[in-house]
This record gives sequence, C-alpha cells and structure tokens, in this order.
Amino acid sequence: MSDIRYNKSIVKNINECLIRKVLRESESFTKTKIARDTGLSFPTVSRILDEMVQDGEIISNGVDPTTGGRHAHSYSVNPDYAYVLCLYFPGKSWHTMVLNAIGEPVKKEKFTADPEHMKEQIDQIVEKKMKEYRIRAITAGLPWGISGDGTILFGAKSYHMENYNLKDHLEEKFGVSVRLENDMNAIVSGCYQRLFKDEKVSIACVNFGNRGCGCGLYLDGHLIRGANGFAGELRYLPMNHETNLDYEYIHGFVSQDAVTRIAQTVSALCATVDPHYIVFYKNPIVEHILPQVEECCKRYLPDEVIPRLILTDAYQEDFERGLIQFGSDLLLSGYRIIDH
Repeated sequence: MSDIRYNKSIVKNINECLIRKVLRESESFTKTKIARDTGLSFPTVSRILDEMVQDGEIISNGVDPTTGGRHAHSYSVNPDYAYVLCLYFPGKSWHTMVLNAIGEPVKKEKFTADPEHMKEQIDQIVEKKMKEYRIRAITAGLPWGISGDGTILFGAKSYHMENYNLKDHLEEKFGVSVRLENDMNAIVSGCYQRLFKDEKVSIACVNFGNRGCGCGLYLDGHLIRGANGFAGELRYLPMNHETNLDYEYIHGFVSQDAVTRIAQTVSALCATVDPHYIVFYKNPIVEHILPQVEECCKRYLPDEVIPRLILTDAYQEDFERGLIQFGSDLLLSGYRIIDH
C-alpha cells in the first residue's frame, strides 16, 4: 500500500475538505484567512480555490474592503453547485428533503408508499429529483437493520427489500455517493447536534413508536452501529423467559407495569454502553413516568451511574437534523462521482 503522505489525490481531497469546512463556517473568507484557519500554505489554498472557482463550486465575491493593505478577494460557497437528496420512510409514505451545497433544506415532498414495488419506487423518486436538481449525493434514514456496506438485513421482508444492497444499487444506477443508515441512527445524530454539539458525551435516544421500540447510540461523539447494524435494537431485549421488550410494549406492558419495564431497559443500556443521557421521545407511555422510572432504576443500579433521563417532542426535528448532518458530511468529503 502506498504511503498516504505521497498519495497526491488523497492529500488534495483532505485539503479540499478542510477548505470546505472553513468556508461553511461563515458567509465569506479571504485566501489569507482560509490559510490561517486550515493551517495550509497560502500557495496550496490559492491553487485549490482557483480550481473550485473554475469548477463553479465556490464564488469569488470580489475585493474584500475590510482586509486593508493589499486588495484581497473573498470567497463563498455557491449554494447551487450541488444538492443532496435525503430520504426517510416513517412507514406509510416516503419523505424527501433536498439540501443545497451549504446544507440548507430547499424543498420537502411526500410520496405515498407502494409496498409491492418499493425498489422501483425508490428509483422513480431519485430519478424525479435528479431531473429537478443537480443531485450529487443521497442519504437515507430507514426503519430497518442496515449493514455498514448498505445492505438491508432485517425488518423489510414485507417490502421485498431484505438482503438487498440499496447503497450499491443507487451508486451504480445514478453515479453518486450514497449513505444509508437506520432511522434511529439518523435521529440520535440529529439529537446530538441539537443538544450536545460542543460536548463529548454519550447518549442513547429511545423511541416507543408505532413500529415498536427503537434506540440510537452516540458514544463519546461517535455513532455506534455494531457489527451487523444491530446496536440499539432494544425491541429484542429479553423481559422474561418468553417475551421481549417489543412484545411487552405492543401488549401494553401487561405482565409488568411500564415503569418497571422501562427502568429495566435503562439499566440494560447503562450496563452495556453507560450513557450520560437517555433521551426519550414523547409518547403516552413515557411522557408522565420518567421521574418514577429514574427512582425505579435504583433497584438495579448504583446511584452514581444512573443517567439523566430527558423527555423531548423533537422527534421529527432530530430526524431531519440527522439527515442534514449526513448530507453535510457527504458535501464536505467532496462530490465523488461513481464510475458506472
């Protein structure tokens, strides 16, 4: 394997990522300020910026009157240079969100799902959006188990989607970069950005929704998926010799009260991933009982390790924030075109 120090294309891509990150932190920058903020040499910054201007990725705003001394040009990102298509599937319809090159949502749309022809429908939605916008990347948050390589592993049998590598299919068919994640991975990423962006904390986001119990994990500032994309699948957590958490939840926690079952779930999360915070999304089952759950946790856990339990109604906001973050990550890493 070649030494990364001498692989010019990798080094150039890293430098471009640094410059894109700086440009997205303010409306405009001069070459001197970009060089200072990135630590790159002025000639390197100048060369890359000139290439980006020529390609249309960034815009030269002319002379910056605030710099003093010699006349310096300022630069900003061209928001129309590239777009990211975000997809998510709450269960009955496909939702789309298109982001521009600075990560701003420009259009949202909804499509009634066709369960019998899901693969074809996804292609149709992507084709429609690519005709409308210069889509350079796709990111999706889906309610199924998804492997690191983009294969749908479980939960989508009724849609004829299991063991289907949707990521590879979309990249090969449309020639753009694709990122697929479980929906709770998108939600926990969005929650982290909303509540803890500048802190290096560990959180778990738990949702008791109409599709069962889901959980996303963000530990020490990193999204956790597990070996098979199974991390956070609390629905399979055993509750007794015969049932799991999903069964208990669907049947209204008939064998035990909700406080006990949720406290046991919190205890399992503490014993395995030890989060600082557990965020619960509002639901008739949990919205009035978290203080009792916290007290009940003392049956199972030392007081010192009981995390702070947070109740929020920002489910949709966090979902979209997560998808926007994934899209922004793709934009920062560059506009990679996949060879057919």
